[in-house]
Amino acid sequence: DKIYKDVKWLHISGITPAISAVAKEASIAAVKEAEKRGITVSIDLNYRKNLWKYGVEAQEVMKTLTLYADIIIANEEDCQKSLGLKCESNVEGGKLNEEDYKKLSDSLLEQYPNVKKVAITLRESKSADINFWAASLNNGKEFIVSKKYEMYDIIDRVGGGDSFAGGLIYGLNELGSDKEALEFAVAASCLKHTIEGDFNRVTIDEVLKLANGDGSGRVQR
Repeated sequence: DKIYKDVKWLHISGITPAISAVAKEASIAAVKEAEKRGITVSIDLNYRKNLWKYGVEAQEVMKTLTLYADIIIANEEDCQKSLGLKCESNVEGGKLNEEDYKKLSDSLLEQYPNVKKVAITLRESKSADINFWAASLNNGKEFIVSKKYEMYDIIDRVGGGDSFAGGLIYGLNELGSDKEALEFAVAASCLKHTIEGDFNRVTIDEVLKLANGDGSGRVQR
């Protein structure tokens, strides 16, 4: 208890319970204990079909974990594969309808009343190295959509989702509103697309500069 008394937040990626039955049980135990202790739980649904190979489907596990979540982070495929919630937008067509994402997040909030906020990333893929990038956040009272970034000559998409999740957690803890937190997360992830590898090597000041209006996306070092 002394070790965990200062813990305020638990974050779980959907990759973790997909690894093995042991990891699944550990994830479920962790979110249950977090609920008992009043610790905020965020879950990135993060569906990876090639990892669910030990005899259970993603929905069997992720629906249970979501019952203990305060915040859900996902994209449209994650919601469908992990929770059975479908978005009507034609993602493969390269153009997204924001209203469809509002309906999707409304459905999640309705089915899981314990969830307080749903953040969904909105990626329009024009080609392998040209994407338009934004996100939405539904807190049950308002549906917020971030500014959209047009990303050309992408260096690496790996880590884009993790950098969004990390940015959102930082923003919700340190910034003044859900809108500011969402803009910080999208800007952080946008900058990650300019960096090779899985780690987002940017500073808070660099992210804030982009989020607050430097649309060039140029990183000052």
